[in-house]
Amino acid sequence: QQQQQQQLQQSSKDSSNNHNNNNKNGKVLVSNAGIAGAIAGGASKFLVYPMDTVKKRLQAQTFFRSMESPLRNVQNGGSIGANVGVGVGPSATNYPIPYKNMMDCMTRMAREEGIGSFYRGLAPTVIKSMAATGCTFAFFQFTKNSLEMFHDKLHSP
Repeated sequence: QQQQQQQLQQSSKDSSNNHNNNNKNGKVLVSNAGIAGAIAGGASKFLVYPMDTVKKRLQAQTFFRSMESPLRNVQNGGSIGANVGVGVGPSATNYPIPYKNMMDCMTRMAREEGIGSFYRGLAPTVIKSMAATGCTFAFFQFTKNSLEMFHDKLHSP
């Protein structure tokens, strides 16, 4: 039985050595690095996307609140920046803040729009992240392999 376990362990080692991510020179294949990067980029974006959505909503409400007063001022015959929040048209401080804080944003999104609202627009973002990270990993590995090959040729007898 002990001999069978040793044979099984040896065959497992041989199998993993024959099917690893390296080419015959022992270098990581550029394609494997690209695939690993794409998977890592997609997974990381998928995991952080809900919090990114909350952050973007909080940022957007601040931006739109600050832009409404100057635009209303222009509609009332003034110029941008003149009398902002001083009584000509409704000022930005008169508009309610849709979300009070991060927790309020998350709970209201889940209650009013459903859990899917956290992932709205996910597909194009994940595709972009997978492509960018995959290319970054592949280009890094290609450059690394090329420089190692150049170094080996330079220093070979």
